Amino acid sequence: MTPPDQDTPDRPPAPIISRLLGDPRVAQARLGRRIGRLPYFTKVESATGPITRMEGREILNFGSNNYLGLANDARVISAAQEAAARWGAGVTGSRLLNGNLALHEELEEALRRFYGRTGALVFSTGYGANLGLMSVLLGRHDRAWVDEEMHASVLDGVALARANMKRFGHNDPEDLLAQAAEDTHPGICVVEGVYSMRGDRAPLRRFLEVCRASRLALIVDEAHGLGTVGTRGLGTVEDEGVVQDADFITITFSKSLGSCGGAIIGDAEQIEALRFLTRPFLFTAANTPASVAAALAALRILQAEPGLVRELKERVRSLREALHARGLRPIPSDGPIVSVEVGADFDTLQAWRLLWNRGIYANPVVSPAAPAGKGLLRLSVMRTHEEQMVRTVADACADVFSDLQLSHEGRGKVAS
Repeated sequence: MTPPDQDTPDRPPAPIISRLLGDPRVAQARLGRRIGRLPYFTKVESATGPITRMEGREILNFGSNNYLGLANDARVISAAQEAAARWGAGVTGSRLLNGNLALHEELEEALRRFYGRTGALVFSTGYGANLGLMSVLLGRHDRAWVDEEMHASVLDGVALARANMKRFGHNDPEDLLAQAAEDTHPGICVVEGVYSMRGDRAPLRRFLEVCRASRLALIVDEAHGLGTVGTRGLGTVEDEGVVQDADFITITFSKSLGSCGGAIIGDAEQIEALRFLTRPFLFTAANTPASVAAALAALRILQAEPGLVRELKERVRSLREALHARGLRPIPSDGPIVSVEVGADFDTLQAWRLLWNRGIYANPVVSPAAPAGKGLLRLSVMRTHEEQMVRTVADACADVFSDLQLSHEGRGKVAS
């Protein structure tokens, strides 16, 4: 038998392996590495804050979802440490069998009260919450009406259910109404309170009216709205006055709450049904004690200090005003994601690289995450960013657009 560390004769891989290795996205990643332009999987070497150590450098970080800065809060870190010391590093099983800690139920009760609903169910990830909800609600002959810019977790959940997925125009409830009006199949409508790439908000009140008229259940993903929108930080559901009307609200702990995990919030009877039917919940190991305790501590801080939301909004407003003053036009929104349309994928990656060279980290959004030719430079604002940091990144963005000769009239046209 040939030892595994010695050369083995060349042989063609199985067809399915050849298909894996031949995927165009894999080839693009290889090319990106060769030319030093791959902006993904950046090695992070410190806690994620306004200044973060990445790839051996101190970087001004405008690419994090740590919107309220609570991932670095001493109270949150202490809660995680204490939970690990008391409960251990992990629970080693699903909540169904042996991983259901009192800590999980305490967080569910806190989330239920925070949203003023009667039920909540905590998952290991936000992705798992959406995957679980879609897959248990939908059947093979049902309809899932989803925004054309919907997050992959929802799309994967619909695929898992083998339901019929229908796409409507981005933030266009009238398109939904036109398509769903004559459809008699049971169905759901899924939108995001704040969209993760463009940063714009859904008109939830109008979507609710359309759903009621079309007999669709309304599900709102507030992954990026929690802690950033609304007076108390409940999300776009709070601003639009539909907290009690949405059939389900899904959230993640990995943005404003600075931890890892997710949850579904709704009415107690429906949540209890999900508890016994949702396979991604039943057959996944429960959240670690540290992550649950961190999310719970962050949620309590948000409840006790709603001024954190106002501080974040002030930083967002400052960045938007600074970009406008320098001739750039970010996509309209008041959420924490400030995106500027660049254009071609190559130009978008170039813009990212030029910012990186200046010591600034942002997120380049290229196809298929954005439509071809409409790549985005995505900036995420943290409450803990200082005003000088805001001015620095605005100056750098203006310089980059100038260096790449991107104009408001040409290929780099941005939203007005």
